[in-house]
Amino acid sequence: MRTFVRIACVMLAAVAGIAHAADAPSLVLLNGKIITVDDRFTIQQAVAVRDDRIVAVGSNEQIREMVSDDTQVVDLQGRTVIPGLIDNHTHIVRGTEHWSNEARLEGVSDRKELLEVLRAKAQSLPKGEWLLTLGGWYEDQLTGDRSNLTRRELDQIAPDRPAFIQAKYDHAFVNTAWFKAMNIPLRVRGPQEAQRPTRERTSVTEDVERDADGVATGRLNGGLRMANRAAQRFPEVTEEKQVAHIEATQHYFNSIGLTSVYDAGGIGVADASYERLGKLADAGRLTIRIMYTLGEETISSKPEDSQKLLAKLQQTRPFQGNEWFDRIGLGEIYYSPFHWDDLVDASTPNEGDVAAARAILTAAAAGGWQVQTHAVQPSTIDRLLDVMEQVNREHPLRGLRWSITHADNIGAAQIERAKHLGMNLQIRSQRVIGDVAGAIRKHGHDAVLDMPRLRLIQDSGIQYGLGTDGTKAAQINPFITLWWAVTGKTLAGERITRELLTREEALIAHTRANAFLMFQEARIGAIRPGLLADFLVLDRDYLTVPEDEIRYIRPVATVVGGKVVFGELGGQAQ
Repeated sequence: MRTFVRIACVMLAAVAGIAHAADAPSLVLLNGKIITVDDRFTIQQAVAVRDDRIVAVGSNEQIREMVSDDTQVVDLQGRTVIPGLIDNHTHIVRGTEHWSNEARLEGVSDRKELLEVLRAKAQSLPKGEWLLTLGGWYEDQLTGDRSNLTRRELDQIAPDRPAFIQAKYDHAFVNTAWFKAMNIPLRVRGPQEAQRPTRERTSVTEDVERDADGVATGRLNGGLRMANRAAQRFPEVTEEKQVAHIEATQHYFNSIGLTSVYDAGGIGVADASYERLGKLADAGRLTIRIMYTLGEETISSKPEDSQKLLAKLQQTRPFQGNEWFDRIGLGEIYYSPFHWDDLVDASTPNEGDVAAARAILTAAAAGGWQVQTHAVQPSTIDRLLDVMEQVNREHPLRGLRWSITHADNIGAAQIERAKHLGMNLQIRSQRVIGDVAGAIRKHGHDAVLDMPRLRLIQDSGIQYGLGTDGTKAAQINPFITLWWAVTGKTLAGERITRELLTREEALIAHTRANAFLMFQEARIGAIRPGLLADFLVLDRDYLTVPEDEIRYIRPVATVVGGKVVFGELGGQAQ
């Protein structure tokens, strides 16, 4: 009998050990500063992960007790850990179409550095590949010399390939090889010859800047129109190429701390790009979570065009994807005459435009779509809220988390109206790269310092989050956005925002708050048990470094779904 009892005890102990091993974390991080960004913004020492989820956060002693022989245990050696950063307004899908050809100029601070980045990228490209920079920078971000890039400079950097270096959506610089590829003469005898179209010439011929002798300087003007026209003549992107571009894009986003984004669609985004991303998501090959809006075919500019969007809204349902890739919303553009404006001019829709927008928003509410609307100026925002309040009487909006994206010039009364509808604000850091001269001329310097009114928005209690509007209209580094929100400075060090956030407020706005906007708060946005294990191990402490160092913070490791997707976690704990 005693033998039987001994055998039974041994068997029970073995079963308990197996159960403990099965329940044990696959990864434990000890001896760190874990900024959880939970509801109380608690700071802990350690975190435990099982597979793709966080299972515990606490002291070293508490988490060490969970370790089994199969657990990977990492000593953080005091490093800071924060949740993966979330950009609530970016255009990553469009960015994947040419990413491997791009020299990104995020945070570049002087002209010499800019030229070196371009030269290094040109030398790394295979023969025949174009050198591109598709926005994300502006000359105002440079200290010292802000002069135009010249055709001769780009010829020296990229003598054997076309170069197209686009500054925001404003202008671009090109080299001699680009003129040859476009069949545009470098020198013309007069303005009529410069403007005369031919079957071979690109439609951006009229945007070429020339000197007094008719020689092309290498600068293209024409703003958004020019940029979209030029993009039509870029080399074709095959599926194989774009898959490589997608992988390069993800690596870059992960390297600067981004683990999730809300893609806002836009003009010129191919349906094939969404399809290719969907295939990669199904194959488990994404390292960044992408929530996105309906595609380009839904953008309307005339009442008759809006019928296509109405049909699409009735035939399609949101939230049919998963935690990696899901179409959840409509916008930021859906009926441009109604809501499209900027820091200088408001929208001026007629009655037909307002009616068309009302029909679209009613259909979106009926279908359960999250809607984000590009609107900057007070009159545009007031008109938008008027229509939304009408829609709300038929289809209550509070649960749909509709948002105003940009909202740079929103006021207190409009914030209260938006709060009543349960709305969110998507605030961009676009002006951190400069280019606000037009707004200053229109509104005055003091007024522009209050665009956006970060402190008013924070203190109002409305739901809001931070984003960039990259990859073309703005830079995409979230640590630059956090730095701007805390310091109010442009990359050149000039004061451009005077209503500031604390470091804690800014971090919440770039993590947990954005998860809420995207209906992902039960999955991401904080470091707490039950959420997906998306977090960053940083090279310095976000909460204590000097303010001006925030922009330079980088991840030592980026973890998405419990897997290291960039960098390394470090050594084993003893």
